[in-house]
Amino acid sequence: MADRKTVDPRIKLTLLPIVGFVSFFISDTIILFGLIVFAFFLYAYNGMWKRALRFILFFMLLFCIELGVGKFCEASIVFAIYMFIYFASRMTLIAMFGGYITKTVSVNEILEALNRMKVPRSIGVPFSVLLRFVPTIKIEFRALKENMKIRGVVTNRFFPLLHPIKYIEYTLVPLLMRMIKISDELSASALIRGLDSDEKRVTLTELRFRTTDLMIGLLVAFMIALMIVIQRIY
Repeated sequence: MADRKTVDPRIKLTLLPIVGFVSFFISDTIILFGLIVFAFFLYAYNGMWKRALRFILFFMLLFCIELGVGKFCEASIVFAIYMFIYFASRMTLIAMFGGYITKTVSVNEILEALNRMKVPRSIGVPFSVLLRFVPTIKIEFRALKENMKIRGVVTNRFFPLLHPIKYIEYTLVPLLMRMIKISDELSASALIRGLDSDEKRVTLTELRFRTTDLMIGLLVAFMIALMIVIQRIY
């Protein structure tokens, strides 16, 4: 298999839960910019710097709103908005790392990485089904929007804003019906592929732990430790 310019899937799968925990452990949002910048370089390393730039701009927007709303937290409604922005900024960081994983790692590589990490099949099988489920739902949603335009249900691009209840009804009901059928099809596909088998899997995917992967893992560990120290000091 030809070498690809990417990080080992085991490093990526280990980063995601750690980043998720640390993002909520760090109370000061400005400190999280270290992880945001690191995620940007990961995206740039795989040639996806435009997508990373959109994540950074959105995170900066949330941070600016958080600073503005944080000065008026005396009112309960303002405090609720502040907490919503606070959690949204953390979820943006998690989504950035999650999006990086889904865009740079195939399902076969993730399954092989989970097997190498001795993750139980009760976790690996649902995770593999989930990875296939989300892209399929996106395709179904695009097809549903095109179908509504062809049938004349959605007359203009402002229809969701002018008629939000109707748009939710026209979108959610058929999408839920498709989700039920798709989940059954993906579960059957997983069983046919033998993902629940107790036998040792044979895979053509080759995972190699390189020096670059080790350096990235150590760099992340150093950055997380540094952020925790800064959090304790300030």
